[in-house]
Amino acid sequence: MYFREFGELAHKEQIKDGWRRSNKRDATRQIVHSYSCQHAIRMRLLNLQSLRRRGANLSADVLQHLESTTSPVTAPVARRRILKGRRDDVSHVLDFSKVSGVSIESICRELIRYSRHNLPTERQLPEDHAILQSLLVELLTHLEIRVVAFQESDVYDIHRARCTGALHFRNQGSRNDWAWVQAGSEGMCGALRGRLPAKLVALFKIMDYTCENAVRRVAAVRMFRAVNSGFPLDINGLVRVQMREEAREFTIVDVGTIHGLAHLIPEGERRWLVNSRIDLITFNEVY
Repeated sequence: MYFREFGELAHKEQIKDGWRRSNKRDATRQIVHSYSCQHAIRMRLLNLQSLRRRGANLSADVLQHLESTTSPVTAPVARRRILKGRRDDVSHVLDFSKVSGVSIESICRELIRYSRHNLPTERQLPEDHAILQSLLVELLTHLEIRVVAFQESDVYDIHRARCTGALHFRNQGSRNDWAWVQAGSEGMCGALRGRLPAKLVALFKIMDYTCENAVRRVAAVRMFRAVNSGFPLDINGLVRVQMREEAREFTIVDVGTIHGLAHLIPEGERRWLVNSRIDLITFNEVY
């Protein structure tokens, strides 16, 4: 029911890379030793960098090595979102309605709502339903999100969010992942800091020929709401969320507001717990 890329990332870093460095004899021992050495060296470099910042008396060769291994401090790179996996059975908004099983009225209504809330007046989508239905659409199944690695500034993990709709994923059932969506400022939603989990419904690009063929990269999502204003429960320290009790089938958001994959633990009917201990990044951000 849940799909995470973190296991694959850890498997590559801790197992595959170590296997390639080994001589393939007693490889397990070599993999563990190699990974332990890398970790020890990295911690040693961090300690030396800390000592240098404090003005400690370090030898010239140590300082030279630190200069050669320390990357210059730069501003954090904005998280890039890359849409992939174009489907060939959709070319217009009307086709999107047929494939998704959502009424064209609902799609037009949500597109207009998105346009009014997110786009400047002079670049908003047309509100005539007949024109909206004729706009070109690319429906996609894969969103790549660059997420800064824990305690790093220039190292990134790639979160691969999948949204296949009703189609099967790799000969299995359909796959529509959970993701974090920025729903407000950091002072909102308690420990979630303005972010809410949502279930992906569709990933698509829409081209507005009435506005210089401007392309909007958006996602249709089913938003959750935070219980107890987003503050952790006393019993387990986790945040509880539940599906919103409203008639809207989905909400349309910019893909730029999607921060990465989310992991939820079912707790009952229409209620879940946010697994903030799935990785160090989430653990550090949800508190």
